[in-house]
Amino acid sequence: MADQNSIVYYIGNRRTSDHSETIEELDKVGAKLVPLPLLEDEDEIISQTEGADALIVVEAPITRKVLASLTQCKAILRTGVGFDCIDVDAATEHGIAVINVPDLWTREVANHAITLLLACNRKLVGLDGDVRADRWIPTISPPVGPLHTETVGIVGLGRIGSAFALRIAGFEMEIVASDPYISDADFEAVGARSVSFDELLAVSDYVSVHTPLNDETHHLINEAALRKMKSTAYLINTSRGPVVDEAALIKALQEGRILGAGLDVLEQEPPDADNPLLKMENVTVTPHAAHYSDLSMALRPRRYGIEIAAVLDDRKPMNLVNPQVLEVLPLR
Repeated sequence: MADQNSIVYYIGNRRTSDHSETIEELDKVGAKLVPLPLLEDEDEIISQTEGADALIVVEAPITRKVLASLTQCKAILRTGVGFDCIDVDAATEHGIAVINVPDLWTREVANHAITLLLACNRKLVGLDGDVRADRWIPTISPPVGPLHTETVGIVGLGRIGSAFALRIAGFEMEIVASDPYISDADFEAVGARSVSFDELLAVSDYVSVHTPLNDETHHLINEAALRKMKSTAYLINTSRGPVVDEAALIKALQEGRILGAGLDVLEQEPPDADNPLLKMENVTVTPHAAHYSDLSMALRPRRYGIEIAAVLDDRKPMNLVNPQVLEVLPLR
């Protein structure tokens, strides 16, 4: 059972945040929630989280140095799917459970990826701009694919990639996917043909990225990968910004080696005002908002509390990123 004086720091608090349901769940194990603003400096994080029994983190860098300072911490929850801001190996070494929340906005992100794909295909941003500028031109500048004879390639066929596949099938597209970590049955379940990464790049009219960010996937879509894509293809990214080498993407777009892109994530967020992507008519950019819906937002606070409370009460959370920690952190 958690100590009645357990402290849980929430790093990345916003003024509009409602933590009442998180607090309600933590109260059940005698833990107190302490909201903190977004912290980006290691030393500041260390000084502000002294004595933490658990952390809830939006984006703060939880590095090896930070983890070494958390001498009584049992759990760190990342408030989304990705957990690249946490040094998971170091957390495991220090006996700290790392938790993510991968399932509350699966449908939203899949829907957003399709929205970006359609915006690119139908060139919606440009058409809308024309009408608002009093240019009524009832055609779309070619090339404009029909979708129903085209191929979409899905990089990463996990929860979101699979949800995307099930939805995009309604557009009568051929679906190919690349993911070395899932079974043939998983491909078959969503109507996707399993192909190598290189083949996917070569045959796809739309490449939609749905991988986590880790050492293996950092800059997975690099200059070499972009050169393997069709010159008429679009890149869609709703995963994490650094999965795509942004400089290479900008170069490929400037040289016309791919037709365009739909991006919800960037390497730097928010981007600099002079980022070339923001000046390109063939690029649609949204502000890392794919996860958002009224329902997904409403479900989060209680889930955060439930997951942290479980570990403080020596129970396994629903989504343990580092199961190896159970060798030193006994959770029933």
